[in-house]
This record gives sequence, C-alpha cells and structure tokens, in this order.
Amino acid sequence: MINQSDIEGRLRLFRYGLVVLVVVTFLVSLLAPYTATRELGTAITDFLGSAVLYSIIVAALSVAIYFGYSTLLKRTAGSKGS
Repeated sequence: MINQSDIEGRLRLFRYGLVVLVVVTFLVSLLAPYTATRELGTAITDFLGSAVLYSIIVAALSVAIYFGYSTLLKRTAGSKGS
C-alpha cells in the first residue's frame, strides 16, 4: 500500500519535472529557430510568439497529465500492492 507521504513526494517530483519540461520547451522553441536563421538577420523576438504558444500547449497538457496521475495514485493508494 502506498503511504500518503509517498504520494505527496511522488506528485511533488512529478510536478517539478513538468515545470522543467515547460521551461525547456520554451527555451528550445525560442532559441533553436534563432540559431538556425541568425545569419539571415532575424531577431530573437521574431520567434517569441510561437515559443509562447508551444509553451502554453505543453503547460496545458502537463496539467492534464498531472491531474490524471494524481487521480491514479489516489485510487491505487487504498488497494494492496503486489
């Protein structure tokens, strides 16, 4: 059986991982196109809109995945493990 403190620890670690995923998504979607096209004279702000859009999409998916995972953990907390 999973303890309540174990569930909180797992959710905290998972939440931090999802936040890191959103930040990395923002940085990659902002800097990757810039480094590929900087010889053409593009500014980094040209890619800011798409970077924010991708980050919002990843954040929304992360929230849905987090709540699904927390529901799964709380449902399995009462059942006996193998």
